[in-house]
Amino acid sequence: MKLAYKISLVVAAAVLLALFPARGRSEQVQRFDQFQVHYSALSSDMLPAEVARQYQFPRSSKQGLVNIAVQKLDGSAVPARISGTAATLAGQRTDLVMREIREGDAVYYLGEFPVRGRDTLSFKLDITPEGSTRSYTLTFRKNYVTD
Repeated sequence: MKLAYKISLVVAAAVLLALFPARGRSEQVQRFDQFQVHYSALSSDMLPAEVARQYQFPRSSKQGLVNIAVQKLDGSAVPARISGTAATLAGQRTDLVMREIREGDAVYYLGEFPVRGRDTLSFKLDITPEGSTRSYTLTFRKNYVTD
């Protein structure tokens, strides 16, 4: 099997794992008009080593990763402009720089943020799907515990 194909499979598996959070919770999806936004946040140490190396993400329990995928209601991927922040309960805010990743027909966005100690991070993302005249705001929270 070619290395590029193996890496694509690993990336696809990582994206699927990120979209289906651990501990049996259901998939995180928010609907906005004719779009659905799949989202998750995890520690970057959950990434397979090959994926972290390919996309140059550090694998650490102190580094978080937010994953966003925008789709039409029929499930087809939609590129988007995404910007946002991750904020701690103490009010420390990190601007998220989102990287677009394309794997076949899939398009998703990954952004890094620091995680320190035990904290709850609040995410606020502004999402403008390609071809849309509207921007949508996605907010969610994620609890973290680090070493």
